[in-house]
Amino acid sequence: MQYSNLRKYCCIRHALIVALSLCTLQLFSQVFPVDSIMRNGRRTNRINFAYMSDGYLNTDLNVFITNTNTINNALFATSPFKEYQNYFNSFAIRVPSQEAGAKHPRTASDEAFVSQPLASPNNYFQSTFDYTGVHRLLYPQNNTRLYEVLAANLPDYDHGLVVVNSSYYGGSGGEFATASTAPSSSEIAIHEIGHSFAGLADEYWAGSGYAAEYPNMTSNNNPATIKWKNWLGLNDVGIYPHGSTTPQSNWYRPHENCKMRFLNTAFCSVCKERFIDRIHELVSMTDDFTPATTSFTLVNKDPVSFSVTTVNNSPKTITANWYVNNNLFVSDQSAINVPYSRFTTGANTIRVEVIDNTDSSKSYLPGVGYINRTTWTVTNPSTLPIVLRNFAGLINNKVSVLNWEVDNGEEVKSFELSKSKDGTNFSLLTTIVNEQNKNKYSFTDPALLTPFTYYRLKIILKDGSETYSAIIRLQHAFDNFVYKVYQNSELHRYHLTTTLPNDEKVSIQVTDAAGKLVMRKDFGKVSGQIDYNIDLAGKASGIYFLKININNSNYIVQLLAK
Repeated sequence: MQYSNLRKYCCIRHALIVALSLCTLQLFSQVFPVDSIMRNGRRTNRINFAYMSDGYLNTDLNVFITNTNTINNALFATSPFKEYQNYFNSFAIRVPSQEAGAKHPRTASDEAFVSQPLASPNNYFQSTFDYTGVHRLLYPQNNTRLYEVLAANLPDYDHGLVVVNSSYYGGSGGEFATASTAPSSSEIAIHEIGHSFAGLADEYWAGSGYAAEYPNMTSNNNPATIKWKNWLGLNDVGIYPHGSTTPQSNWYRPHENCKMRFLNTAFCSVCKERFIDRIHELVSMTDDFTPATTSFTLVNKDPVSFSVTTVNNSPKTITANWYVNNNLFVSDQSAINVPYSRFTTGANTIRVEVIDNTDSSKSYLPGVGYINRTTWTVTNPSTLPIVLRNFAGLINNKVSVLNWEVDNGEEVKSFELSKSKDGTNFSLLTTIVNEQNKNKYSFTDPALLTPFTYYRLKIILKDGSETYSAIIRLQHAFDNFVYKVYQNSELHRYHLTTTLPNDEKVSIQVTDAAGKLVMRKDFGKVSGQIDYNIDLAGKASGIYFLKININNSNYIVQLLAK
């Protein structure tokens, strides 16, 4: 059955937006519960649908959520929303009304064919049938409240849809799509979304007042220049007059059986293309990329990694192609490694082009597609800076072994390795002259300090400049030293066992959480094993600290007393 939906209000849909001020929104806005119906990504790069209830009592709002899910599921089972579902989030704002239902003043010129009773409930958005004298034109009259609700509850919405609690057939598609909860409400809602979201015209004749240029309506019947010329002859797309007499015969639609004309049928190819256009207008196919900094300078000769995260459709028609200095590097990959040899001296550009090659669009031919570009500017200096890749040390057989590695070592004159007991006052340990074509160095220091030895490396360049490494600290470790503390926290009793390879001076002390000394034991010089019971029975519950001192090196164990 043809769905008679007049859209007179479309031409005034921005009027109330202009009239509203931010002050008004803040003054009267109210916060309502918001349910996530469908989440596919961050709201800043998704199309956020906002369903709002009207004519639902507070006790009926769970029914509103059920109705919303029914509409949302039907929408995303419909092409092309089905293929591009990942581009959308859907939310439901639970707006209660004081009274249930929709207004029905019985003032429409076509009232005779319906038996809907007169009604004037106090619903929140004042949704009413008979709008502009057409019975099935169900419209929320209080647009001010719609904008207030959205500003207070979902300010980053992209499209709003009002679900009206009425079992009678009706809807509209102005600034906000509107649908009742009639048995065909999902089909009504999807049709109205075609108007409000994609700017589509009805493909039935709605009257001379609604005839205008739309993506799917035109007064041009020239096959060479008509706006859907690329679709002519495909999927039954043609140039069909709206009627046989004027003025209908002067206006044309692309299809004879589209959802913008009849419910319970598919959108025609021209309308699908318009939806895809809108989706790509609002969402970038590039969801994220690395490096996050799009301009940087090389500091070594390592390959540089780049990647892109795309918002994919299903079936997937989105690809990522990579270019180095405008030359194709690799196709259809989400990540690449660019070797140093591909960077010329000076500024280089790395570009990724994310393309949707869907065959559901003819405005953007396959191979060109909808394109999102990300470009990095990578500078390769004539002389790379000296980079200390690492400076590390370890103790092996009671001597320290120090290792370091530099990038671009051809600019290095020498290295000075210094040593310190406290990490502040350093003395020169050795000077090592740089060897050409060498970037890895090692030095062994047999004279460990107790308990810590600090090292610092100074790099002296051929131009006389100097740079320092971070300070590293090595702790004098006993090769076979092992200690364990067994705890009986309920009885406040503990057992210490240690194994020492040589004569080591050992003492222990226990303090409470405030640092007060509880007990102390000096074992003198010990070689071999110590087994010692620590009895804190009678002491207060809490945290204690056991400090084991071996040749002036301290090891701390926390004791729990319950």
